[in-house]
Amino acid sequence: MAASAAPNGAGSKEWNGGVVLFAGGTNWAQLGRAGGKKGAQEDENDQYPNLPEPYKLKNLEGIRIAFVAAGSTAVHCLAGDTEGRLYTWGRNEKGQLGHGDLVQRNMPKVVEGLKGKFITAAAGGKHHSMVVTKDGESFGFGCNQMGQLGIGSVKKGASAKAEDLRLDPVKALVTAVSAVACGAEFTLWIAGGSCWAAGSPQYGQTGDGSDHQHNTKDSSIAMAYEPQPTPKLVAGALAGKSVTRIACGQNHSVAVDTEGAAYTWGFGGYGRLGHRVQKDEFAPKKVEEFKGRISVPADAVVAASSTASFCTTAPTGQLYTWGKLKVSGDNQMYPQAMMDMSGWNVRSVACGPTHYVIAADNSTITWGHATNGELAYGPNGKKSSANPDKCNALEGLYVHQVAAGVGFSLFLAEPDEAKLDKYPSFESSAPETEVKGGAEEEDGGKGKGKGKAAAGAKRKAEPAAGKGKKAK
Repeated sequence: MAASAAPNGAGSKEWNGGVVLFAGGTNWAQLGRAGGKKGAQEDENDQYPNLPEPYKLKNLEGIRIAFVAAGSTAVHCLAGDTEGRLYTWGRNEKGQLGHGDLVQRNMPKVVEGLKGKFITAAAGGKHHSMVVTKDGESFGFGCNQMGQLGIGSVKKGASAKAEDLRLDPVKALVTAVSAVACGAEFTLWIAGGSCWAAGSPQYGQTGDGSDHQHNTKDSSIAMAYEPQPTPKLVAGALAGKSVTRIACGQNHSVAVDTEGAAYTWGFGGYGRLGHRVQKDEFAPKKVEEFKGRISVPADAVVAASSTASFCTTAPTGQLYTWGKLKVSGDNQMYPQAMMDMSGWNVRSVACGPTHYVIAADNSTITWGHATNGELAYGPNGKKSSANPDKCNALEGLYVHQVAAGVGFSLFLAEPDEAKLDKYPSFESSAPETEVKGGAEEEDGGKGKGKGKAAAGAKRKAEPAAGKGKKAK
């Protein structure tokens, strides 16, 4: 696929905020679950339509947005404006929206619990969210059952099934934070130039050299993984390194340092760690392909999906990938140049569980297995794509940043009114209700494998979805 011509400096425009465009599903309670895979063309009267082309969001019109965020396991969205306010919307069964309740939000709403804090970055996990402030603090909200909020403890409930849910923002035990990334049940921070982690250690994704597995019963075998609620310095090959970039897949981690190297650790299935073997790594390990003439710059673009990893390289900016990028097909056990993206100035990469979004030059490129119109090819376009393809609806529009989650994509575009006029505006008419749980259709991000990791990947299905009180 040839790169489109772009004006000089298109990859380094001065950025003063832009406009959010959204594509994908709006039935937040069902995305990624049985019953959530409806066709891209929806009846006009459907309260939860799929949006197979980019839409402006009514609530955010007239507001300059500085960044958008989600995550490969997230079924909720985050966006920060140029005034430092944070907006969240989507699934909220564990309080991951930070509004003090469990009510789903169909449209963006300001997180009042962060009033007085200037939010500069955010990330979403499966049931939790983390943010970074201008002062280097980090706050989290949502499920803290594995210690993923990094607040130093996990609250014990009255019953074995009770979860530690933090419905309002709580402060993480890290300082001098410049970046954050979330996996399904863990969090990474760059703090003081080093990488820190908290949360589930099941596959080694917290990078401290152990999965913290232990037997919970004296008279029988009942293995569990000890939550890690206190942020710890990530060790291994990253010890003493200055870290500049981080990314999290469902159960694996990627980091970049100032010396031209990339490191991965966590779940190793499908080659997502790039070490040529399907082996979990409990501490960071250097990706050996990046050496000599091919290095990873400190300002590399990095991303991780449930089953794959991405990064740009020096000196040409070529995008490399490894892991499993297609539902069917061979795994890439080590980094390989993504030839479809040769010659492109890649600015931003985002991953859902099985779909991918790239902002490059004056184009937006999407591909993957889609279920709800998240590739933004339009109501008459392809539903899925095995190979990267331009999103024609966004062609010629400068997209500063992209984000993706389960069944949706976000595009942060330049505030060019003449170009944005053609995009329709979406405002949900659906009631906002408290939805407690739902029958999961997720498979652990294709994370099943042989041995201990496969056994640990099992999760009990959540109870069937039900309706509750309406949002105020």
